[in-house]
Amino acid sequence: MLAIADKRTQVCQSNKSPMEPDLASVIRRNNELHILQIVSGQHINGALIYCKLLTDQLAKRGHRVSLLCRRDSWILSQTFEPGVELFESDLKRLPTTDLRQVAKWAREQNVDLFHTHMTRGHSFGVLLRMLTGIPVVATAHCTSFQLHWRFNDFVIANSEATENFQRRVNWVSASKMKTIYCCSELDRFQQVTPQRLLRAKRELGMRGDHLLLGIVGEVTSNKGHEYLFQTLPRIMTHLPDLKLAVLGSYGRRKPFTLKLRKMLLDHNLQNRVEWLGRRDNVEDFMTLFDLTVVPSIQESLGLVAIESLAAGTPVIAANTGGLPEIVRHEETGLLFPPEDSNALGDAIIRCLQDEPLRKRLAEAGRQHVLNRFSPTALVAQIEATYRQVCNRRRAA
Repeated sequence: MLAIADKRTQVCQSNKSPMEPDLASVIRRNNELHILQIVSGQHINGALIYCKLLTDQLAKRGHRVSLLCRRDSWILSQTFEPGVELFESDLKRLPTTDLRQVAKWAREQNVDLFHTHMTRGHSFGVLLRMLTGIPVVATAHCTSFQLHWRFNDFVIANSEATENFQRRVNWVSASKMKTIYCCSELDRFQQVTPQRLLRAKRELGMRGDHLLLGIVGEVTSNKGHEYLFQTLPRIMTHLPDLKLAVLGSYGRRKPFTLKLRKMLLDHNLQNRVEWLGRRDNVEDFMTLFDLTVVPSIQESLGLVAIESLAAGTPVIAANTGGLPEIVRHEETGLLFPPEDSNALGDAIIRCLQDEPLRKRLAEAGRQHVLNRFSPTALVAQIEATYRQVCNRRRAA
C-alpha cells in the first residue's frame, strides 16, 4: 500500500491522506513539472545516491518532485530539499493493489512524468504508464537483458557503454535513448578539512611515511577485490610502507570475504589491510588515499572513479564498461585489462613509486570530472529530456 513516509518535515501533505487531491498542485507555474521518481533499491548503491541527488536538484530548479521508494530503503534516512514528498510502497505488481493506488494518486495529483530507477522500479513504472497514460523515463544503471526497456517513452543510459548495450541487446531505438552520465554531489570532496583527514589517519594508524591504497564498494566478486588481493604480496614487497583500506560493506562470514581473508593470512598481510566497512565520511578516506583502484569485472559507469578524481586522488581502473569514459589511459589515470592481476600489480607499483605521475594524473583527472560530470549540467540535460518527452506525449 502507498503511504506517506514518516518524515513529517519533508512531506508537503503530511497531514493529509496521500490520495487526497491538493488544489495547489493543479495550479502550477507554466514551467513547473510534477515528477514522480520511483526507485526500488533498499541498500545504499550508486543508483540510490544518484536518485537522491537528482531529486534535490530538480526541487531546487522549481519542480514539484515526489519520490516513491520501498520501505526500509536507505534513501528514507536522507534529508531532502524542502517540498520533496516521500512515499513508501512495496512496489508489487501482483496483486495490483499498489499499482492501482499509485495510478489513482498520480492522476489526481496531475503527475507529468514518471522517472524510474532499478529493475522493480522500471517494471512498476511501465505498468503505471499503461494504466495512466503518463509518460515514463527510465535510467539504465546497469547492463542486463530485460523486456521492459522497449516500453518506456525514453531511456537514459548512464554511460555510452550502457547505451550501446541497450541498443544491441534490448533493442532500444536510438531515437528514444541518449547518454546522460549519472553523477553524485562532488562539492562535498572540496569540504574535507585537514582536521577530518587527521582523524581518518589516526583511525587507520598511519605514520607519515605510509602510503595508502584504497578500494571502495561493496565487497563482492564482481567488484574485482580478488584480483587486487592476488597481487598484494608482490605489491607489498615492492612497497613495504603501503597499507590497503577496504572501504565498503562486507559480510564477515560470507564465503567471498573469508576467501579474501585467507589470502591475507597465507602471506601474513592481515595487519596491513584495514577493513573499514560502510562509512558516512567516505569523502575523508577517499581524499586521504594516495591511489584508488577500481578492478571491477564489469562496471556500467563507475561513480567511485568519478568521486576519487573529484577528491584529487588518482585512479587505476579496469578497462571495462563505462570506466574508460572516466579514466583516460595515461591522461586522467591508468587502465589495465579486467581480471589481470599481474597488469593491475604493475600499474599500482608504477604509480605509487612515481609521485610526479600521481600528481599529474590526479590534477588532469580532477579537471576532467569537474567539467564532464558536473551535477548542474547533467541535471539540466535531464530536465530538457523530461520536457521533450512531455511535449511528444501532448502532441501525440
